[in-house]
Amino acid sequence: MINCLLIKVSYNSRGVLSRSYRTLTAEEITIGRGAECTIHLPDPRLAMHHAVIKRLDDGQIHLMAVNGELEVEGAILKNIALTNGKQVMIGPYQLKVEPAPPDVNITVSLVLVHRLPDDFQDIKARTHEPLRGASAFKRRLSLWMVAFIALVFLALPLAQNLIPKLHDAMAELPVGFDRVWSPGHISNSHRHFGSQCFNCHEVLTQKVTDQACVNCHQNTEPHIADPALHKNVFKSTSLFSDGIRCAECHREHKAPYPLARQDNAMCVKCHGNIKAADAKTTLPNIQDFDHDHPDFKLTFITGATEKDFERIPQTETTRLIEKSGLKFPHDQHFGKVQGPNGILDVRELSCANCHHSEGKEMRFKAVSFKRDCFDCHKNQLEVGSSEAKLSVPHGAEQNVINTLKVQAPKEMLHYSESLKVGGCAYCHEVVETKKEDALPWRVAPLHINQDWFRKAHFNHASHRTQQCQSCHQVEASESSEDVAMPDRKSCLRCHSGNSPKPKRIASSCMTCHSFHSSHAAHDGALPKK
Repeated sequence: MINCLLIKVSYNSRGVLSRSYRTLTAEEITIGRGAECTIHLPDPRLAMHHAVIKRLDDGQIHLMAVNGELEVEGAILKNIALTNGKQVMIGPYQLKVEPAPPDVNITVSLVLVHRLPDDFQDIKARTHEPLRGASAFKRRLSLWMVAFIALVFLALPLAQNLIPKLHDAMAELPVGFDRVWSPGHISNSHRHFGSQCFNCHEVLTQKVTDQACVNCHQNTEPHIADPALHKNVFKSTSLFSDGIRCAECHREHKAPYPLARQDNAMCVKCHGNIKAADAKTTLPNIQDFDHDHPDFKLTFITGATEKDFERIPQTETTRLIEKSGLKFPHDQHFGKVQGPNGILDVRELSCANCHHSEGKEMRFKAVSFKRDCFDCHKNQLEVGSSEAKLSVPHGAEQNVINTLKVQAPKEMLHYSESLKVGGCAYCHEVVETKKEDALPWRVAPLHINQDWFRKAHFNHASHRTQQCQSCHQVEASESSEDVAMPDRKSCLRCHSGNSPKPKRIASSCMTCHSFHSSHAAHDGALPKK
């Protein structure tokens, strides 16, 4: 939104200079001869839509030509940054950027430099009526058109909203009279009920309330999990004088454009100066992913419950150690590897042998022993000689011991020790038990992380053209403690910030973050899965 102070400079019949002041507030300030332009200049030397003042992605306000020409010091330009003191000729008018007071973004003055020649006014005065009686016909036609417009665009829609019986009757029809008030096409998400305006516009002439949205979207999470902080930021802070409504970011009647805003303006309004929103926050100021986004933080599981986790910045490399309870060297499971059936059993393994994608975003299923490991490691579950080989089940330690007691009671202790040292211990951390424990040993609990970036989302399907090892460098990893998640520098090889750059894709905040539930990990509570 641009707040512009417009100063019109003119001279009266006696040649005395006068100034008029007007404040304009709009997303884009249009300039031209058309009556619908924000700055209307009724001069035949201007185009109907001559130019527009708008804010670009870099935050700078520019004057851009639409159907006319802009001249700066004799040069014709299409795009001009409106810096203090800049003078631009818009047809016969001179636009100058003046010093702006604190409550506006920009101040411009307009003065007519080249007046129309005298013969133009003479020609205009001698213009005669082309058809006799045409004025009376136009007057009658205008009255009929006014009556038709008042009936279709005012009386019938008002009647539908003010007369209960008519309102109920129209609710059964696919289209209502008030559809003519719609400023644009309904998005696909709301098309199944969007023909009845009162579903969202509960009160005539009033803005759509958040409650109207919540009536359907009842499970939508807030942006900040702490209710008091959420209310303070979005309802009480000076950043939003009237608070912020759902409709600020979800713009209906703009199809085929997305229902949710894709630009960073609303995000940067808080996160560009985060202390203004919450003085106690430890978050840094962020305006652009390419320039000032902090290094990523990884979520490490530290216990058995959802509250047992820790987020560690990737810059602290000495702390990036995963204690999963597994022994797994990636370098022995990538490329050509020795299989379990002898020297001639050589297998070609890739990431897809164990990591199976699912869903349209290509999320990955948890690795399963039965599906992904058994074919190569079934001999780790076998004890005894080749003539009397015994297989134990993979799973709970109690089931393993029970199998040994039933099928090999005399060799139970020997086989148990064999599994402890070379069977289960081949892949798992095995811990000793106390004397009073019913089991001689136990497998350490597994803490395998399935979501390293709890406050961001990632679509693997959008990156299917890349090799896994482009981002996850595991070919030389000899330990399961290694963390092979991409860092910010890795992402910046292909992605830029708000603006596209050579061989890099422009990426807004919404590329990786969701507004709703993006901070659901409040007081140690993880987001719901």
